[in-house]
Amino acid sequence: MGKSKSKAAIHLKSALARITLTPHTLAFFLLSVIHCLAQGLTAAFVYSEDVSTFAFVNNILHTAQVPRNEVARLFRHGDDLTLKLCTAAPIGDVYKECITIWDTSMTLNAMGTLTSRFVETSDHIRRSLDDGSLRPVHDPSSGNVTGAELTYNGDSTIVLSEQCARMLEYPGRILDNSQREDLALVGSQFWLLGVSTFGILYNSIPHIWAVVFARVLQTAWASYTIWRTEDFKFRYRSLIVGNGTPCHFDVMPSYFSTRLALQIPELVLSVTALLSTGFLAWFIVKGYSAATIRRVMPPPRVMRQYKFFLIDSMFLQLSLFFTVTAISLWMDQLRNSEIALLAQRSPLYYALFIFTVVTIIPWIVMGWLSVRREMTVLMAGFLFLNLCYIVGWSVMFKSQVYLWTFIEWPFFGCATIVSFMVLVGAMVFGIICWTGFGKGLAHYLHVEAVLTESDFNPDVFTNDTEKATNKASSPVVRCPSALSDPSSEGVSAIKKDGNWDFADVDRPAIYTVDFYEPKDSSSSLP
Repeated sequence: MGKSKSKAAIHLKSALARITLTPHTLAFFLLSVIHCLAQGLTAAFVYSEDVSTFAFVNNILHTAQVPRNEVARLFRHGDDLTLKLCTAAPIGDVYKECITIWDTSMTLNAMGTLTSRFVETSDHIRRSLDDGSLRPVHDPSSGNVTGAELTYNGDSTIVLSEQCARMLEYPGRILDNSQREDLALVGSQFWLLGVSTFGILYNSIPHIWAVVFARVLQTAWASYTIWRTEDFKFRYRSLIVGNGTPCHFDVMPSYFSTRLALQIPELVLSVTALLSTGFLAWFIVKGYSAATIRRVMPPPRVMRQYKFFLIDSMFLQLSLFFTVTAISLWMDQLRNSEIALLAQRSPLYYALFIFTVVTIIPWIVMGWLSVRREMTVLMAGFLFLNLCYIVGWSVMFKSQVYLWTFIEWPFFGCATIVSFMVLVGAMVFGIICWTGFGKGLAHYLHVEAVLTESDFNPDVFTNDTEKATNKASSPVVRCPSALSDPSSEGVSAIKKDGNWDFADVDRPAIYTVDFYEPKDSSSSLP
């Protein structure tokens, strides 16, 4: 137990030394933590708004007994909207199974007016989602449910017809997908923090740039969602709230204002994170490029293989998030939406999902260990599973409901595309690493593990006892590297030029290597 605690303390001190290596690495890590919490909290508030609004709209659908085996499809020609309800995935030649529930052009032509980009709101205004109650409306002759009666603002009452309730399937579908999207975005913040931390701990340039690339995607998506919210507001008001529509009533009175009030700070945070991350990443990468190679001094072929290994590990971490996110979004659709009633091969979809979820962690471990230890059989298994993922999920596009979800839902489509890209990247660089087996990478990675588990202090200290009292002496940073050159004389420590600034990439740091011997004797190599 004591030995395990000692090793854990050594690993913790080593991680702390790498995080605080320079002001740039420390700032990079701290900003990653701050933005993870701030943006994760903002996304959680957006999720809360989507959940509460969807719950009310869904309550209307249930109260009015709207059939669940219908999928809403909106056709748009300029500002004219045509809403159809289909009992099959509305792609290909299945439009014969769709009926037109509302066409804004017919109403506008009948009224003899032209629509504006922003439709006037209804005279019937609800104050909030919590001030209304619903009850079904029955046909006196047949007893069938023909709509829902909503009591709001205390004593005001409005009847939502069957046609109105069925039209609410369209905004309900968007809200349902939005809450899934929000959860994925919350998870992405913690995943991004993990990738950032990994890049700092392993001095991995590919991971640092991957964080910057992810920030670019995040900022672009935050900008797109603001436009999408405004466009959704126009579609919603044209179909539901506008004069002459079957509903002519705002069932989501505060939704758009609340969402925009949260999305604008989210965009500001995304831009701030992108700028700060890009600025710090530039200095960190320049510093790693200037200092790490000169400190390690491995053979060039080993350094090249090590870079390929880091790139492959980056793709593995990207695959874990994007692949799991994409297939989880699809599985939630298959279980908790009207898509479940339209899917014809659900058992096969479940089988592929379970296979992927069960094997993806072992697959990542196989990819990591097969390169570190140059295990050919394990690498073959890794590449085989990788190919199974790519082929299996590519075949899914033959499913009409999967293809429709991919087309209809932009977030799912983007996550699916990125998941395929990173899977292909992991396979390509896995093959490149495989071709480099036997060139010495496994030996150098083994040295890192041995040095890390040694009982030396990774903190900053002076190694020259004669100059230990001299404050101007150069500090020694015992920071074991994956590519540290082993010595039969003992464990090596690195002495850094104390006058060098990490940001001064034009003049690389000068390092000397001191070898520590168990018998309190030392030798120094220039």
